[in-house]
This record gives sequence, structure tokens and C-alpha cells, in this order.
Amino acid sequence: MQGFIKTLFGDKRTLAVTALSILVALAVLHSPASLAAGLVLPLCLLAGAAYLARH
Repeated sequence: MQGFIKTLFGDKRTLAVTALSILVALAVLHSPASLAAGLVLPLCLLAGAAYLARH
């Protein structure tokens, strides 16, 4: 069961990157630059994947 949970959710860094990406997208969505929200989430996730690949 431990392996299933780790595979499903990853570790603390994976959860932190995901949460931070969603928070940034929500912040942009509720700002005057809300039209860019569709671009911000994929870019944040791509940058997060690059960060996770290095660590």
C-alpha cells in the first residue's frame, strides 16, 4: 500500500510543485491579466517538471 500511495502522489516536492503551480494559476486568473491564465499553468508545470528532474 505504501508503494501505491507514493506512486499516486509522489513525494513532498511533487505535491509542493503541483500546489504552487495551481496557486500561481489562480492568482493570475484573479488578476487583470486573466487572459494569460491558460498559458501560466502549463508553463508552471513545465518549469516544475524541470525542477523535479534535477532533484
